[in-house]
Amino acid sequence: NPHLVIECFLDYNCPYSGKMFNMLYNEVMPAFKTDPRVDMLFQNVPQPWHPQSCYQHEAGMAVKLVDESKFYAASSKIFAAQDKFADKSCIDMSRNQCYDSLADIVTDGTGVDRQSVMDQLKLDKGDTSIGHNVTLMIKFSAKYHRVRGVHVTPTVFLNGVEAPDVGSGWTAEQWKEKITACLENSKL
Repeated sequence: NPHLVIECFLDYNCPYSGKMFNMLYNEVMPAFKTDPRVDMLFQNVPQPWHPQSCYQHEAGMAVKLVDESKFYAASSKIFAAQDKFADKSCIDMSRNQCYDSLADIVTDGTGVDRQSVMDQLKLDKGDTSIGHNVTLMIKFSAKYHRVRGVHVTPTVFLNGVEAPDVGSGWTAEQWKEKITACLENSKL
């Protein structure tokens, strides 16, 4: 059977990524919930021009470590709270203040334990640059999107091939038409 992997390279701080994620998560993927041939993969792309973006991605990845089944629900919460992490909104927040706020966001209504998320984000104060439990995930994520040539968000790949025609402004119908066409044509 034909299989379609929708690989979405997204940044939590990018409004266009948020728009695309919300469309896929809330409207498109539920329509294909019973179709095992369609998968959506969220690829984290923290953008360096928004330093707080890395903290947002670290919080999402911390949820993934605690309970992977809650990752998409937590991601939805992070996107919904974008305004709290706009440059002007968090310019005076410390790293730990950002983590504290993000832990509240990702655990609100998701069923994820707040302390478990904070434990994943706890820095090892004995070493000046070792990071925390999520650091290696961030490094691999950055390497992966760089190797794939992803520089801006959102970027979508369908079965490993970049789909430049896909945009953040797509409607559910446009997505459903594209997915159906890809499933009918096993050669993307």
